[in-house]
Amino acid sequence: MVITTINNNKLFIKFDSLVKKGMISINDNNNFKSDQYIENSDFEVMDLSANCEKIHIQIEIGKQIITKTINLKN
Repeated sequence: MVITTINNNKLFIKFDSLVKKGMISINDNNNFKSDQYIENSDFEVMDLSANCEKIHIQIEIGKQIITKTINLKN
């Protein structure tokens, strides 16, 4: 299970166990893109664009891929 929270244009990601190697990719509909490698971590923080309305998250851990879309504006 992966828990995500957004606060002050930052994405907080908590993994349920230690991730030895992986990758987090974030993009939105306004050409924002950010990638972050994970190594021996169970918690990551990523900066978001100030004008993101919807973000798409893809987390790759080994052969497992987790995808999630979050609407930031109502």
